[in-house]
Amino acid sequence: MFRNKRFLQLLFHFIVFSFVFQTCIYDFYRKEFVSEKQKNDEVLLLALLGILPNPNQKLFGFIPGTSRNLSNSQFLNAEWFPKSNKKKLVFVHGWNPAERDSDPITNDEKKIQNIKNTFSNGLIHFQEGRDSANSEFDIYLYTYRTSNSILVNGRQFHSTLRSNFSDSDSVTIIAHSMGGLVTRVAMAKETGSLPFVRLVVTLASPQFGSPFASKSFLNSNNFVNELGSYLVDTQGGQELAYTNNGNLQTNLSGASNDVLDLLNDSYLNSGLNSKFISFAGILSNCTVGETFYYNTGCTLLNNAGFTSSDGIVTSNSARLGNLSYKQINVSDCDHSMMAFQTLSVDDIKSRNLFSSVISEIRNYP
Repeated sequence: MFRNKRFLQLLFHFIVFSFVFQTCIYDFYRKEFVSEKQKNDEVLLLALLGILPNPNQKLFGFIPGTSRNLSNSQFLNAEWFPKSNKKKLVFVHGWNPAERDSDPITNDEKKIQNIKNTFSNGLIHFQEGRDSANSEFDIYLYTYRTSNSILVNGRQFHSTLRSNFSDSDSVTIIAHSMGGLVTRVAMAKETGSLPFVRLVVTLASPQFGSPFASKSFLNSNNFVNELGSYLVDTQGGQELAYTNNGNLQTNLSGASNDVLDLLNDSYLNSGLNSKFISFAGILSNCTVGETFYYNTGCTLLNNAGFTSSDGIVTSNSARLGNLSYKQINVSDCDHSMMAFQTLSVDDIKSRNLFSSVISEIRNYP
């Protein structure tokens, strides 16, 4: 985690702005370093420089079917997805702690599985015509390697959106968890304009971070320390750390996150928070979540003074300290359920959350 804010500002601008002299860098790198053994590393470096698309990220269009067993064939490369005059929804998943930068390049099958793991229930609601969403919207889904920095992923998400949509399109982004932070980088004024993005709906996004990504919190809880240390042992994981800076934040001793502080400061000065609606999961007690993990997380957060959370993200962080256009609490939904992922696709909580999101999109000015 970076501690020197001035250095971080320089890094932020370095990543989000277009790189200069890309061809020269590419030629130099090819000449001096590349071997057959280093092919994957070269591709990833060129993606970072903006010369090639990142092979670990991709935008898919979703073709509704008839079976609840979603087929991979329903996920079509966005550039091949039929264009229509419908409004667009772009879903962005959250953190996948199983992936590491050192892993092989993610193939399409794994990319699609990452999407299904987060949004399969929502996609089923869509294809079954809930709230007539499929008659009004086309759905796209963005996937990325979550171990990378949110600054890198956000810049690449911006490029992907720019490449696939025109200024005449009407796009709403629906982002779960870390996906909301990637989206905030993509939308930041330093990254560039995305005039076709009408609205962003965040679902349990740690916009002021999560204690479970902060070493000061993990070290105080032996139960989660070893597991938590593994989960945040990537740049992307570290950038989920809790920050004490933020409207209405509860103080956590030793917690800081310069990346989120810089990003949130940028938003305060740009007025872009008016394009965000924030949904927060609120567990009324620590037994109503669908998994032991989130119920345990709820208990640990409660014991530390965070009495309102989804078991991972505190409600104030998910609500952006009430600084977004609108904040909506969702009762008794844990962090995974906040992406419509209840154990049963027919669970009323999943269906109601989907309906609420669609309603907010339709009613946004």
